[in-house]
Amino acid sequence: MDRPTVVLAMAEDAASYVSALERAGFDVIHQDVTEWLAAGQQFDLAVLDCDGDLEVVQRTHELLHGEKRTPTLLLLGEEYPDFVQQAGAGDELALKPLPADALVYRLQALLIRAGRHLTAEAPVGGEDGVTAIGEGRVISVFAPKGGVGKTTIAVNLAVALRTQTRERVLLLDADVGVGNVTSVLQVPASYGLIDLADSDPSEWTDAAFDQATATHPGSGLRVLTWGTEPGDSERISVDLLLAALKWARSHHTYVIVDNHPGYDDRTMAMLTVANEIFLVVTPEVGPIRNSSQFLELARQVGLGDVVRVVVNRANHGVSMADMAQSLGLPVSATIVSNGPKAVIAANEGTPIITKFPKERISTDLHDVARLVTHQGVKETSAQARRWRLPFARPSHA
Repeated sequence: MDRPTVVLAMAEDAASYVSALERAGFDVIHQDVTEWLAAGQQFDLAVLDCDGDLEVVQRTHELLHGEKRTPTLLLLGEEYPDFVQQAGAGDELALKPLPADALVYRLQALLIRAGRHLTAEAPVGGEDGVTAIGEGRVISVFAPKGGVGKTTIAVNLAVALRTQTRERVLLLDADVGVGNVTSVLQVPASYGLIDLADSDPSEWTDAAFDQATATHPGSGLRVLTWGTEPGDSERISVDLLLAALKWARSHHTYVIVDNHPGYDDRTMAMLTVANEIFLVVTPEVGPIRNSSQFLELARQVGLGDVVRVVVNRANHGVSMADMAQSLGLPVSATIVSNGPKAVIAANEGTPIITKFPKERISTDLHDVARLVTHQGVKETSAQARRWRLPFARPSHA
């Protein structure tokens, strides 16, 4: 696979960025940038520091947005140049200072949205192959559209992991603007990421994230929400989410991320850095079609091997065999439908597996957690054995 190329037009020393990007599998051009562009050289991505000489910055931006527009990340200081107000499609903004690992993940997310493959190179951001965002395992729970039970599954998965392992588990609510895991899981009132949104990145410390985190008293699960007011959603930047994930992964064995249903930069960043993506689907034509489109994208950009299909409300609708054929990926776990019990538990702010531990739905949710711990799935009936298909990596032939 060709390494993606990125042009790095920086007003300051770019050594730390160059090193991090090269370790992540990018080819970086950071010298004589304007000359390269003027000669017609094409790049997959670009980073443009807007604090440089305005004439040079504007000329570089024009060259990047010529006949073939290059997806560009604009680094902004205290002032926004006028041309930024007219920045076209493909441009994203990031406030300085931007840590090197955050830059890497922003570009990886931008690469996905541009339809290019990720590289399978060494881990990013650390010395001697040590990953920059810690050693904890990150599971991103995702669905292309809402209404399939994604948040309920994320909450119960996190509680099940805590119950089964007694390890430190954190549930990160990254469904910015829409989701709020505390609507189905009652935890003591606490701060959230919104309380850090307007502070300088230097203040995004371990202590700050720890203070913003609440603990579910029944299980010991730790919960970090983005906030509660939809109007605040634009203040939650992808860089803040990545910083929170870096902290979470460094201080917890498992991190469960409840993602926004869609393909914005925040969601793509969370998917990019996950060890596994649990794709939640219901056995209906619409969700299957949406999930199939996502899986095609995931395969194209190098994420196909980390996706597992989790079918919710699996005892109704399209058969599991037909779903697996439509998706081109085996079903890794199934969860039966039990709407009344789910509603009762959600209204009380209690996990289903705690409120109704002997119900089949709770057994299924525990089985989803066993996909993470690799303890194996316990079969409870012939019907369960007929539903479940062994997980295998998709063919790229």
